[in-house]
Amino acid sequence: RESKGLLVEEARTNLFLYGTTPGDNWTGSKAGTFTENTTETTAPDGTFTATKWTFTTTDPYLYQTTNLSANTSYTISMWVKAGTNMAGDRLQMRIGGAPYSSGDAEVIPADGTWRRISHTRTIGGSAENSASVGFEPQTSPSGNPAVGDVMYIWGAQLEVGGFITSFIPTNGSTATRGADIVDIDGEDFTDFYNQSESTIISSHTLLTGVPNAENVYVYQIQDASTNNVIRVIDKNSSYSNVATALILNSGSSVAHFNNTTDSFTKDKVLVALSVKNNDFAASHNGSTAESDTSGTLATNFNSLGIGRYPPSGGYELNGHIQRFIYYPKQLSDSQLKTLTS
Repeated sequence: RESKGLLVEEARTNLFLYGTTPGDNWTGSKAGTFTENTTETTAPDGTFTATKWTFTTTDPYLYQTTNLSANTSYTISMWVKAGTNMAGDRLQMRIGGAPYSSGDAEVIPADGTWRRISHTRTIGGSAENSASVGFEPQTSPSGNPAVGDVMYIWGAQLEVGGFITSFIPTNGSTATRGADIVDIDGEDFTDFYNQSESTIISSHTLLTGVPNAENVYVYQIQDASTNNVIRVIDKNSSYSNVATALILNSGSSVAHFNNTTDSFTKDKVLVALSVKNNDFAASHNGSTAESDTSGTLATNFNSLGIGRYPPSGGYELNGHIQRFIYYPKQLSDSQLKTLTS
């Protein structure tokens, strides 16, 4: 069957004013020459909007002055490509004070390809005002590059959150991307969905501070009446505030699996759910699959909502879906455990 790619993520703001063409327009300190919109290489999006950074000192750097809020996680990212003498070297990332990025997170590819690097830091109990946020090239594993060395950069992003999201272009001001949610119905749904048996693999992370009593839907498969559903939700007080897989038929639960191995506060929750007639099973985060044979699977599903509750507004995920995989057959219990380990 055809495989389709989806991007489902929360709203974010790129706090870098010139994220598309980092360089001379940045408001902080910098060292080197920056040729924005170079024609020597295409950017990762295929345009000639990349910046050529030529080092005029052995201590090049590029920073934007930014106010960082206390008790807040920030993630910085940028695409990098080696130019003269920078293959396999590093671009250290800094968000105000230490710790800075290190190790494999900052390596520039040695094969001449683009790579998106990222670093996350949580600010302590005091705000850091007028902090320097940006990048500093180094040789590998540490040291200073030479005058005349070159690298290419594109797509710089600074966002509030503990992980990177897709790039938000900025060209003179900050920009916000709204939350991306997905509803699949009609022929798009029937084209891939098998009414007889299925396995769904998902991985999600919640934002911090989501109230315990709030419904947060990872996905829901449903019929027109919404009385027959297959769903995974998280942090709902009705289900002990854990990731829960539910199968409903005519409004009544026919299978119910709580995440018994990890609480909803885990950085990443993986759920594998398999359904077939009256045979249901689920695994969370590598747990031995639980089974339930107490009900019967409905066979009139017609739509799928990812990251939200499809019948109405609200109940969005308030988090990040890293993975959603659909198989049109029931996988074994051992496979469910392996896929969530």
